[in-house]
Amino acid sequence: MTMTIRILLLLAVTVCIAAAQRLVSQRCLCRKVRDKNFGGIKSVEDVQIFPPSQSCTRLEIIVSLKNGVQYCLDPKMKIVQNLLTRLMYKPAPPTVPSPTEVP
Repeated sequence: MTMTIRILLLLAVTVCIAAAQRLVSQRCLCRKVRDKNFGGIKSVEDVQIFPPSQSCTRLEIIVSLKNGVQYCLDPKMKIVQNLLTRLMYKPAPPTVPSPTEVP
């Protein structure tokens, strides 16, 4: 083999290894999303939102219901968008002032 062929072969192997490592690093929490109604906003206990990152390029929304069930939701669903809007504009709970020390 000539030196040029060896260099091209080494370059091709390097590119294949880099591409394979990139595909393996996709570690999303949600393997599939629920695209149907999940029980309504009143049944939601907790919502976790994971923005796209180096480990997963998708926006992931995981909802925990009051009965303990968790679902991954499709962020494109209208009901999910309504849920997120409601949560973002939900008024903060009133804070109770701490008692002041009296001498």
